[in-house]
Amino acid sequence: MKALIVTSLFFLFQGKIVGQSNWPYRVPAGVKVESIVPFDELYLFPAFRKCSIFYVDGNTSLAMANYSLLYQKMVLISVKKDTTFLKNDYLVQKYDFGGTVILNDYKYGLVEAQNDSLFPKLARKDFVHLIPVDEGTFDGYSNFVDPSTTNIVLRRVGNDTDRVLEDQFARSNIIVEKKVAFFLIDRNQRVFPASGKYIYRILPRHKNTIRDFIKAESIDFKSEAGLHKLLDFCRKL
Repeated sequence: MKALIVTSLFFLFQGKIVGQSNWPYRVPAGVKVESIVPFDELYLFPAFRKCSIFYVDGNTSLAMANYSLLYQKMVLISVKKDTTFLKNDYLVQKYDFGGTVILNDYKYGLVEAQNDSLFPKLARKDFVHLIPVDEGTFDGYSNFVDPSTTNIVLRRVGNDTDRVLEDQFARSNIIVEKKVAFFLIDRNQRVFPASGKYIYRILPRHKNTIRDFIKAESIDFKSEAGLHKLLDFCRKL
């Protein structure tokens, strides 16, 4: 793949950094991210797995696939045993890996839904965040490079609104962070960012009760444990 596809969610979400011993990675200018960050750090699963693809028109298909945190897209193994993106992926409703279900939301892209039948449901999106830094600097990486002067090229790709990082022309060092953003799913399978605003929209009749609970329990919407606690309460209303 000649270009690294980095969706707009890299810039929309300020999710918390997922703590792992090797993160963040430092990628020198002109070096591909994949040559520095190990495979199993850039994908949801340690290896490609069999997956059922469900389309919005009711059709299904099977594939060997894996979710790329770097591209924020599903990567499939083609008949030529090469990796590829699914054409017209906006026609996909969900990917089912037999225990792990990834929904394809028209606005927020691929999100991993909690594997149960209760609502509201929690979902998460793990992704890689790329931060360009001044040439020759890494430590602290507080001096950000103006995106207009770096290798980040913002353009449309077909009908998609992906952001393309043409790393072969990189002119700056890059800090690679792993982050996660949380979402809420209602009974109609609509996806919302995890926040008080949207939990009230999902359960408007219980807005005041939920608000009191959030305040009393100091619910942190960036904490998976806190969100589980909130949703467990909401499901009993």
